[in-house]
Amino acid sequence: MKKLAIVIPAYKEAYFDKSLESLASQTVKDFTVYIGDDCSPFDLKKTVDRYSDKLDIKYTRFEKNIGSENIVLQWKRCVELSKNEEWLWLFSDDDIVDLNAVESFFSVIREDAKGVADVYRFNTCVIDGDGQVIGDTPIGPAEESSEEMAYNLLLGLRGNSMPDHIFSRKVYNENGGFVFTRYAQAADWATSILFSKSKGIHIIPNAKLYWRSSGVNISSIAYKNKNKMLYGHLQFIKWVINHFEYLKATPRTVKFEMIRDAARINLRNVIMHHYKGVDSKDIPKLISLLIKDLDMSLKESIMEIYGIKRSTSSRINRVVDIIKKITRRDR
Repeated sequence: MKKLAIVIPAYKEAYFDKSLESLASQTVKDFTVYIGDDCSPFDLKKTVDRYSDKLDIKYTRFEKNIGSENIVLQWKRCVELSKNEEWLWLFSDDDIVDLNAVESFFSVIREDAKGVADVYRFNTCVIDGDGQVIGDTPIGPAEESSEEMAYNLLLGLRGNSMPDHIFSRKVYNENGGFVFTRYAQAADWATSILFSKSKGIHIIPNAKLYWRSSGVNISSIAYKNKNKMLYGHLQFIKWVINHFEYLKATPRTVKFEMIRDAARINLRNVIMHHYKGVDSKDIPKLISLLIKDLDMSLKESIMEIYGIKRSTSSRINRVVDIIKKITRRDR
């Protein structure tokens, strides 16, 4: 039995060949690749067959597409295709990695002086559809506690995506799998935070993952579906506040109040830059979260949303009317 399962929830065709090519070119191949075809309209099996003599690869086509509505459930059923490999790597159908990525992972777990952790991750570069590097995500330290990583992640000082993680099957099973959010919004962040709670997160040096911003993956076009996806991120904010309740009673470098304040900043930045604003019909739910979960007053919540709308839209008259109505009801 090989030690590493590389699991690919597959749907898109455009860069699938590039992803498999980067795995087929690894300097160490002590892994099995499991493909879970989410009832794609494309002939992914044809691409898989081209690598059947280069990779230990198992292909399954699901008869029903579920990723369009429940990406986390698609991740889960793809992981269930794997056997009993000790390590799980949820890869992507459009990202690529350095050729020494697997070798670097096995090297770091052999040399880990403090014992094997549950979560390891690669530093990440962002590439475009042509494979050109268009940005680097912030580089994390060699080791970091879960709460330190979460705090920096919320402030935009860490990179984090599902394909740049390798985690133990043990921690996956102990926590019941991935953290669910609608459309998997920040589900990768939450899962990373949860899985690293006991032993922290360790960086895999000397190799990088290249996350593709192609304009066709969900993250690239989130703003076009913000009405649906915003609720997923609100679920994440609620989850992270509830998860770190233990910091109130446990002295740590990172305090609960620091996480809460960082969550406020994250929510603002995600709405402004990722979703490119908030629609008026979503304002009441957003205000409710700001008040109940982030301990903001009604006035603070209104001013927060007003600032977001002012920064993302020149048409704020309708928002001002809504704010006035809410304020009058509060009196």
